[in-house]
Amino acid sequence: MELGKIEKLLERYEEGRTSVAEENLLRDYFLSHEVPPHLSSYKLIFRYTSSQRDEKLETEPKMGSSRSKIAWSSIAAVLVLALGVYFFNEADQNLNQNDISSVSDEELAIQKTKETLNMVSQLMNEGTADLVYLQEFNKTTNKILKTD
Repeated sequence: MELGKIEKLLERYEEGRTSVAEENLLRDYFLSHEVPPHLSSYKLIFRYTSSQRDEKLETEPKMGSSRSKIAWSSIAAVLVLALGVYFFNEADQNLNQNDISSVSDEELAIQKTKETLNMVSQLMNEGTADLVYLQEFNKTTNKILKTD
């Protein structure tokens, strides 16, 4: 095959306008002939594509891996929910409905109210303790993205 025709086919190949048959002609040319030095990079390209075409994927992706992740995360969610209900009920037992409604003395009522508010405050503080880490993460992210 003459060099001019090869160069025209290469131009069409770079523009993505070649057919499969023309690409096979180019591949055969670059794999079987001595190539001029200015086209030696194409020889590497066609050698690589022909070797990749023959190569097969040996490992198949596992289908059950995503299902097992979902199953384990579901189990973890149920455990967290069960522990939350258990500890919430335990904290609720400390504050019995009969204790609040049977208070007749004003000072005792104020004391019970303070205890209740203190317990609510402690529960709220437990939930916000981890927000410090989130704020630090946001500061670092903003520094990286330079939004500060």
